[in-house]
Amino acid sequence: MKTAFDAKPGTVLDIDWDLFFVNKWEFHRAGRWATTIKMRLKNISNWWSTDRVFSGEDKLNDVILERTTFEFLYESSWMFVFMNQETYEQIELNDDDIGDMKFYLVEWSTIDIQQYEWKFVWIILPTYVKLKIAEVDLTSSWNYMKDAVTDTWLKIGVPWNIEVWDEIVVNTSTGDFMEKVK
Repeated sequence: MKTAFDAKPGTVLDIDWDLFFVNKWEFHRAGRWATTIKMRLKNISNWWSTDRVFSGEDKLNDVILERTTFEFLYESSWMFVFMNQETYEQIELNDDDIGDMKFYLVEWSTIDIQQYEWKFVWIILPTYVKLKIAEVDLTSSWNYMKDAVTDTWLKIGVPWNIEVWDEIVVNTSTGDFMEKVK
C-alpha cells in the first residue's frame, strides 16, 4: 500500500482491478493544508491515458513487477522477438506494445522487460544507445544541424560533420544526439 503522495512517476498501481503506470505526478496544496495529487496514469492493458486527482493520503495498491533481462533478436512484420538470457525462452511483442521504443532497439542488445503475472508491461531501455546513420538530408535549413535517419528509422537532428554510416550515441529518454562514436 502506498499513499498517493508516495506514488511517484514510474510506479505501477492497481486501481479498480486495472494496472496503471504513473507517467506524471503533481503536488498541489489547497487552503487549510489540504493536499491533492494530480496524476497522469497510463492503463497498461490498453495504453489509454487518464488524469486523476487524489487526496495526498489516499491509499493505493502498488504492484511489484518482475524485471528480467532479455536480448533483442530481430523484428519481422511488425513483431519484435526477444530472448530471456537465463531460460532461452522467446517472447514476441507487437508494434503497439513497443511503441516509439522500437527506434532504440538494436539487434543483439540487452534490455530489461517488466512483467506482471507473466504478462508484458513495459520495456526499460538503456539510457544511451549506439545507432548508425542510414541517410542524411543535405537540404536542412538548420544553422548547425541537419536532419538524419538512423538504421532503426529514428529521425534525428545531427551536426553537419555526421555522414552516412557514422555511428552516433543517442539519449533514449529524449531522442537527442549526444556524440559521434570515435
